Amino acid sequence: MNRAVIKLTGKLFSQENIKVLIEVAEIIVDHKKKGLKLAVVVGGGETARKYINMASEAGVSIGWQDILGIGASRLNAMLFSALLGDYAYYPIPTRIEEFIHAWNLDKIAVGGGLQPGQSTNAVAASLAELLNAELLINATTVDGVYERDPRIDPQARMLKELNIGELKSVLSQSYTPGRYELLDPIALSIIERAKLKVVFINAFKPYMLKSVLSGEKIYGSWVAP
Repeated sequence: MNRAVIKLTGKLFSQENIKVLIEVAEIIVDHKKKGLKLAVVVGGGETARKYINMASEAGVSIGWQDILGIGASRLNAMLFSALLGDYAYYPIPTRIEEFIHAWNLDKIAVGGGLQPGQSTNAVAASLAELLNAELLINATTVDGVYERDPRIDPQARMLKELNIGELKSVLSQSYTPGRYELLDPIALSIIERAKLKVVFINAFKPYMLKSVLSGEKIYGSWVAP
């Protein structure tokens, strides 16, 4: 594998997870040094949800709630870019063209949301399509894709390998700002049309990311085009 896009859950961006964030950044830098071309998209996490909840209680429109979530995701992107040091591209991309420019400069662009109504998962999927990435790595809060929500059913089975049809049948889908599940419908449609290869892993277990970037298929749920 030579080209990959990584989507990091925004839930990783909190004080109690600093050591994990640092380890994830170190893994990415290490594989960049080995010649892997990478781009990273991060979610807004708790910061986004905080502002979206305040805006909702104040009667602010959903469009503005999305904009607040985008701002939070870009703040997280700034932090992660700082962890990558000289390997990161600056400034933080606000348009898809800036991601492409960074890619062509062989820098790691780290960005967040781009426009209202579009999740950071959709941004990552679009980016993977445009950059002709060999793999879209979705680092989320669970070890993979489960047949049912493991938070509700602890006995739910994780699916090691599945196709796009099977993925569509098990995912919970929502357009609500700050409440996207594993994938929203827009991200899923992009993955389907672009025939992207996708793996879902746990962002809080950095060894999974290291394994995937090394070309192994030991961990996670792998979605075939």
